[in-house]
Amino acid sequence: MKKILLMLLLAVAAHGQNQSYTASTDIFPNPERGFYRYSSTGLVSATTSYSYITASTLSSYRAQNISVIQRIFYLNQFITSPISSAYLADMQTDFNTIRNAGMKVMIRFAYSKSESAAVLDATKAQTLAHIQQVAPIIQANKDVISTYQYGWIGCWGENYYTSQIAEYGNGDYTQYTTTQWANRKAVLDAMISATPAEIPVQVRYVLYKQKFYPTGNSRVGFYNDAFLGEWGDSGTFLVNSSTSAPSATDSNYLTAQTENLPMTGETNQINAPRTDCSNAVSEMSKYNWSLINRDYLTANITNWTTNGCYAEMERRLGYRFELVNSSFANNTLTLNLTNSGYANVYKARKAFIVLKNTATNVEYSVEISNDIRTWKKGLAIQLTKDVSGSVPAGNYQLFLNLPDPYLTNPLYSIRCANTGTWDATKGYNNLNQTVAISGSSTTSPVVTNPVVTSPVVTSPVITSPVLAVEILFINNSTLVLNNMPSQNYSIKVYNLNGRIRARSTDLSGLRTGYYVVKVECNGAIYSKNIYKQ
Repeated sequence: MKKILLMLLLAVAAHGQNQSYTASTDIFPNPERGFYRYSSTGLVSATTSYSYITASTLSSYRAQNISVIQRIFYLNQFITSPISSAYLADMQTDFNTIRNAGMKVMIRFAYSKSESAAVLDATKAQTLAHIQQVAPIIQANKDVISTYQYGWIGCWGENYYTSQIAEYGNGDYTQYTTTQWANRKAVLDAMISATPAEIPVQVRYVLYKQKFYPTGNSRVGFYNDAFLGEWGDSGTFLVNSSTSAPSATDSNYLTAQTENLPMTGETNQINAPRTDCSNAVSEMSKYNWSLINRDYLTANITNWTTNGCYAEMERRLGYRFELVNSSFANNTLTLNLTNSGYANVYKARKAFIVLKNTATNVEYSVEISNDIRTWKKGLAIQLTKDVSGSVPAGNYQLFLNLPDPYLTNPLYSIRCANTGTWDATKGYNNLNQTVAISGSSTTSPVVTNPVVTSPVVTSPVITSPVLAVEILFINNSTLVLNNMPSQNYSIKVYNLNGRIRARSTDLSGLRTGYYVVKVECNGAIYSKNIYKQ
């Protein structure tokens, strides 16, 4: 009997097998896309305190298929002074809460939330100092920050109203002087230079990016807080009247510049027929919308729900990958899928095939795509991988894994929109294929990506954010620790199964794969996820 079974498996391996998949209309959360919810720290004063985001609030959002929040940090207390260490620690508390909830966050900084505030914003010099102060916090939490919005100037950080007219000009950007344009660019440049490359930055107006970076900038996307409104979405586009359409040049520019950069925002008025369902979904697709505010304008949300397009938006905002079919022959997997969303992925992420040995349950992870931003909407996507030599000969279940580059929690993995494929415990897409792999000489696991069983670390523990502790991994072999509060510290390097694999800065002996570095110093633990090539 065993001989017959072996012969059948060898026949399958030689002649191949095929599997088709059924697209699903289910609505579910996926990282960095969909409707988002608004939150802020509130204005802090002698009588009001910092308003934290709570775990219960985020849990309720997840239940609504929300994966991203917007968080505006109001700095009205610090218009003429440095940001306090207490406020920076409060920010870190927020980021920890967001991470533990499996969410991500769009961040913005502002000094006021009312046009009638006595002072709307800080001077350029003070703002530049504040950008440097928050830089270590942003660096420490780049894993959960989806975008960093160009705020800082004006009420709500929208770059319009300002108290610093001499430095920045008035609200009408067509009236700025050369110096005022340069001052505004200096703030944006400071944000970009102080922010990890993994975090895209967003500007409010098309003209800003055109003016600041005439040859383009691969870090800068857009947020539109007057989507589908009058006057070219309140200045998103430069137009001549309240009802003028943007020029073809500007319209095509925004489409091209958001192909792999974030397009997010909110509506601010009822403006039929532009805000009607048919046009709203058309413009979302045209301009590559990934995220839109669920909390504003609620009248438009109500109209979209009543008229039947809200559910489509829930499904199609951002990316939506659908498995079409797969085949396996001669140790090679071919996988076909599509992206039916309004947009493409805007942050780098790799794709892996996970092969689970049916006899031993050992999992092997093999890279099949090094950047899924290339999986364009509306186009056929085909992936192929010869797994010869990657795993020992045997029988394997196949899965597609689209994990976050920094977070092992399966809530951060991408789910494909198919029936009967999602493994929520692992964060895998089950290809429903069990195949025989032959002719491989590999005898030990070749792991190129974490096989997630449970989160190993869900939050960096930083008790003093202003210390700006850095853990760097250089030359694929050595840890470098900067700004440690003491020379008395211990290092532990864990694999993704939670086992210690090193206790020093020399990691040259580690095998290829993902690891978690934990440095303990003065009772605080500093963590970093690294990838050893």
